[in-house]
Amino acid sequence: MTLREAILWQPGSVGRFAILSASAALILLLAYLHTLAGLAYEFHVFFTPPLALAAWFLGLRLGMALAILVVGLWFAADRLLGGDQASALPLILNSCARLAIYCIGVWLLAQLRRLLDSERRVARKDALTLLSNRREFYELGSQTLAQAQREGTPITAVFIDLDKFKEVNDGQGHATGDAVLVCVAEGLSARLRASDIAGRLGGDEFALLLPGMEGESAKAYVEDLRRRLLNTMSGRRWPVTFSIGVASYARAPADLDGLLAEADSLMFEVKHGGRNRVLQRDLTPHVRTTLSRPSERTAGVT
Repeated sequence: MTLREAILWQPGSVGRFAILSASAALILLLAYLHTLAGLAYEFHVFFTPPLALAAWFLGLRLGMALAILVVGLWFAADRLLGGDQASALPLILNSCARLAIYCIGVWLLAQLRRLLDSERRVARKDALTLLSNRREFYELGSQTLAQAQREGTPITAVFIDLDKFKEVNDGQGHATGDAVLVCVAEGLSARLRASDIAGRLGGDEFALLLPGMEGESAKAYVEDLRRRLLNTMSGRRWPVTFSIGVASYARAPADLDGLLAEADSLMFEVKHGGRNRVLQRDLTPHVRTTLSRPSERTAGVT
């Protein structure tokens, strides 16, 4: 994990609980040390790291809650150390000022994190369809493939190319072409399981990664997906059909590029064989399809 990835880490429920527990424990420890050290020592600086950690990784609400906890403990410690001689009003005003400073700091950090997360999401999504772009698809795909390898489970890659998409762009305009792409993306997203990954890799090409699926189940799943997409296209009177290659492995291979290349090659076999169908093949790491993408491009199939 790089430093940037660590800074922008999105903790899960366990991670959030661990950060919250650690921050609260550190705050309680600092409050206890404050009571031991007495009023001669300023401890306010030391409360900043746990508050910053909470604001950055846990968000505004939990950051504010911990800020209130800090000020409450600080107030109680000062009252305890000052005894009955200390006037309550200056202490209350001082505590309110501290709370305001901490809350402003927490708010600024939470807003900065929110902005960075938003920019990061935009950089990883296709602007038109909101599916994963090539970068995110490969990142998520590599993680999914690695998990499938560790667990020894099957995986399927699907490569989808839109037939006659250029005809729509040229005949009905790019706005209609964009609408077609958005409609396809919505159709794919509606059928995805939580573990599946969908991405637009460029132009009119989409890819899916289906962990835990192989053989006839994968073919039936993709055939159903193609029929649904065709019904949507015909309902809007768009002449678009779908050439789809499906590469399935009973045990996940080591190379994501190779897995996608297999699905890509199968899709181009469909293109050469008349388009608008699904070609699924069960593969092993030493079995390779023969049709290459460059040779297809020279044939001029679209």
